[in-house]
Amino acid sequence: MCAQTYCGIDFGTSNSTCAIFQNGEARLVALEGEKFDMPSAVFYEEGGDILFGREGILAYVEGEEGRLMRGLKSMLGTSLMNERTVINGRATYFKDILRAYLAHIKRRAEQAAGESIEKVVMGRPVHFHDDAPDADAESEAVLREVAGYIGFKEVVFQYEPIAAAFSHERLIDEDKLSLVVDLGGGTSDFTVIRLSPARNVAEDRASDILATSGVRIGGTNFDKRLSMHSFMPYLGLGSQYGTTFDQSKLLDMPTTVYQDLSDWPRVHFAQTQKALIDTQQIRRTTLAPEALDRLIHLQKNKLGHAYLQQAEQAKIALSDEVVVDLSMKALGYDFAVSVREEELQAAINDQIDKIRSTMMACLDDAGVDADAIELIVLTGGSSELPAINTMVGAVFPNATVSRNDKFCSVGLGLAYSAAQVFV
Repeated sequence: MCAQTYCGIDFGTSNSTCAIFQNGEARLVALEGEKFDMPSAVFYEEGGDILFGREGILAYVEGEEGRLMRGLKSMLGTSLMNERTVINGRATYFKDILRAYLAHIKRRAEQAAGESIEKVVMGRPVHFHDDAPDADAESEAVLREVAGYIGFKEVVFQYEPIAAAFSHERLIDEDKLSLVVDLGGGTSDFTVIRLSPARNVAEDRASDILATSGVRIGGTNFDKRLSMHSFMPYLGLGSQYGTTFDQSKLLDMPTTVYQDLSDWPRVHFAQTQKALIDTQQIRRTTLAPEALDRLIHLQKNKLGHAYLQQAEQAKIALSDEVVVDLSMKALGYDFAVSVREEELQAAINDQIDKIRSTMMACLDDAGVDADAIELIVLTGGSSELPAINTMVGAVFPNATVSRNDKFCSVGLGLAYSAAQVFV
């Protein structure tokens, strides 16, 4: 192996990227066809192969039998990571699913490099979990273990917003006091950093990093809120059941099944035989039989991921549109969901407030005022939401805002970090 070939992996909740540093240059790796970003998804074909990213999602949506897993990163530091799930008749640890996905990325990187790679800088959020240091340490430890298992002999971690800053630094021609706003699928992370074209080759940048902070809120949280607010009522959320002759004894429909259907890693739990039987029992006395029939149809046909994907698509579309109409005909339903931008805003308002307070805490930790920030580096898919842009614009009306390569800047920055770490 060439000692000067390194790898940077941005393993994200929604999407992942990878870059290599080779022959003095960093470049992104095409993970799917010519695309540099790949959804963090694994599809186990029934009795067949393992498919990754868009290919796996497409196979699932088109009705191929098998098991789709998404939101893998959000399992880190939770009890799910030590549990097993049945795939093709075999009990499989979630950690093994994670290994399969990251090993696929490593293979793609080595194909691009033309040689094996043994050194990697992996991105990580500032906090995998809020106010939970043990879970945070466990999350990094699991990633380190998995990286070693798939063949990396040296593993270093870098905060994702710092990596995004290093990537952007190659594009500026003068010193800037900057705030990186990295809004990913599972977390929102912030870094106050001095960027300088003269410093981007320095081995030690610790003095340039003034503060970091993060909160466990990201795009998948927005998906969940929008799903619960605008999509799950069509399946019976908010309805009642019980003896219709005595209104005082009516019960509210349990929310667990809807919470699971709105959470990528937990969709499977809403589609088990037990979950289906529970719904069928409630169906006997429900006051909303049509909605419960829709839920049963979804559970029987394992359409949970496809249904939640509609909420995700609505969220993405509302970055450019005021209202979005989504037909559910492809899922076997005779209705459409209409979602307005203000509905999404209402559903996630409190989460935007938490993101803002975490961002302001980062400024306080750095000892700088908002007016002192000269450059905002916006990265991550959720940075396109109007609510986010409005909030950032209100806090930093005079700062220049850069949105360069919102999906791939972290991966590229990790490769630059590798060049500095492995010297």
